[in-house]
Amino acid sequence: MAKEKAPKEKKQKTKQQKFATVTGIVILILLVITIGARLAISPHSPFYRNYALMIMPNSVDTVFEDKDLTLYIEKNKKFDDSKNQPLEAFSVYYYEDNDSSKDKIYLKNGSTLKGEKEESNLMVLQFLGNATITDSIIKSVLSKILIVLCILLACWLIYIWYLSWCAREDRKKALNQQFNQQ
Repeated sequence: MAKEKAPKEKKQKTKQQKFATVTGIVILILLVITIGARLAISPHSPFYRNYALMIMPNSVDTVFEDKDLTLYIEKNKKFDDSKNQPLEAFSVYYYEDNDSSKDKIYLKNGSTLKGEKEESNLMVLQFLGNATITDSIIKSVLSKILIVLCILLACWLIYIWYLSWCAREDRKKALNQQFNQQ
């Protein structure tokens, strides 16, 4: 009877080991992806401008000199990190009479509306202001996911320790049984 239980116990142990291995790999992959995403959206990342553009609204409606304008934003193709200010990384434009079939009209310096009533109005800040809400939500969710993954990693390490401890105890019992049989 003892011989029949041994293969079942071995199958159970290998299932536990496979489960522990797969779970550990999944947790580590998710942890690396989450940390990578958190680092990629930091302001010092080379991907930050792409990220900022991605979370900005596609358009902003505004009134300028008693005219309703719909402004759009895109990456400034002429932007140079060493020469330009960060706000100049984006170009803001509109279409005359809100007709997208016409040519784009870019704002001065890619971001400023100048008129008779207003000296200047940084339109990029409107886009960035709307994006900060989305940015804070994304960063908050990533931070919470990171905390959960760290807790899961700690639980996984405890589980691995438990499996190792059980294996040592089983070996001790097996040695004691062999010793007692002799």
